[in-house]
Amino acid sequence: MAQGTVLCEKQLGRRRVVPVIYLQGSHYDVGFDVGRNFAAIIKSFISSYGNLRDFEKEYKTDTGRNAYDKTLANMKKRFPYYVKEMQGVADGANVPFHQLFLLQMDDIIGTINDNHLPRNDTGGCSSLAIKTPNSAVLGHTEDAFSETLNHFYIMSAHIIPTQEDRELGAIEERFSSLCYAGQLPGYTMGYNENGLVFSINTLSPLVLKPGNTPRTFITRALLASKSYADAERILRDEGLGIGNGFSMNMIWTNKAGEKQIYNAEVAPDLKGDRSILNIHKYLDEPLVHTNIYQRIPIKEVIGPIIDSSTFRLKIIHDHAPPHTQKDIKDILSDTNGIEFQVFQEKKDSIIKTIAAGIFDLDKMTWSIFINKPNISEPVAILPIRFSMLDKSDQ
Repeated sequence: MAQGTVLCEKQLGRRRVVPVIYLQGSHYDVGFDVGRNFAAIIKSFISSYGNLRDFEKEYKTDTGRNAYDKTLANMKKRFPYYVKEMQGVADGANVPFHQLFLLQMDDIIGTINDNHLPRNDTGGCSSLAIKTPNSAVLGHTEDAFSETLNHFYIMSAHIIPTQEDRELGAIEERFSSLCYAGQLPGYTMGYNENGLVFSINTLSPLVLKPGNTPRTFITRALLASKSYADAERILRDEGLGIGNGFSMNMIWTNKAGEKQIYNAEVAPDLKGDRSILNIHKYLDEPLVHTNIYQRIPIKEVIGPIIDSSTFRLKIIHDHAPPHTQKDIKDILSDTNGIEFQVFQEKKDSIIKTIAAGIFDLDKMTWSIFINKPNISEPVAILPIRFSMLDKSDQ
């Protein structure tokens, strides 16, 4: 069955489709409706995603199962309502919960038995943000393993927590986020209605912390953040700390309409119960980030994720500094390079650009492109709403 699914998906090619689902309800109900409506895409991804087979092998070892159990127990204490959301997806799609949780653990479970030997890692996403005379623009290529092509959707959700979840710390949320099939929203690109527009870059520290908070739970929690200060608190994750690494590109709009651009690099603290966090505020210079740490001095993996990031940074900086949305589209559409590209569309590439996003905070639109954004029309244009900005603590 799995082989047939992979063959079928390869024959599909790059589909110009952006599924969008609008949801309202509790964490579990929203998860259930995502699972029910996208069951076919979720099952197809689970059956075809090669990395999940590796995660399942590690899960069957004593070390892997202990890491899984410890991480799940900690998430049930820290973010019980997000675990319920995942359970809803599993129930709605009729897939095993443990497979979805393994996807959230990602490299934490995938490297559990490697004894921190130098290891290869693969990945890619490029983000650029600028202030314009009237507003700001964020551009992002969503790069992922080739199996993820055609296996994503956008959630536009209004979370209304149950009383039980409120007592556990859940709050009302309104957000829109691109999601990989079956995974928590937040670890890609999107916005929340408190004034946050964001994109994510995977980062790969060599030494990880099994049992600590997976990055996808941190980014899920950030969808509820009410302000920059609140986001900083969530990123630091005081009392536990992140188990792996990522970078977050943020444009925060306050009640007065003022916009600030930030990049946050996040890494595991091997000596403390919190995340290592470095946040840079951009004033006049453009934000440029890929998949390597630019400010936190930490030992990273080796392999394509580092080589690709270094190459993409060079290509991006070979362009003149971006001043307009068109400049950002041109840079994100660059296909120069034999092994690596900014817009990765080669058929034999392990990592592919599955979509590109342009957030225009003047027109308040999020445009999603499947092909290169400088030569194609967006397949979807979503409105950006900051309906909760007046209620926020900014």
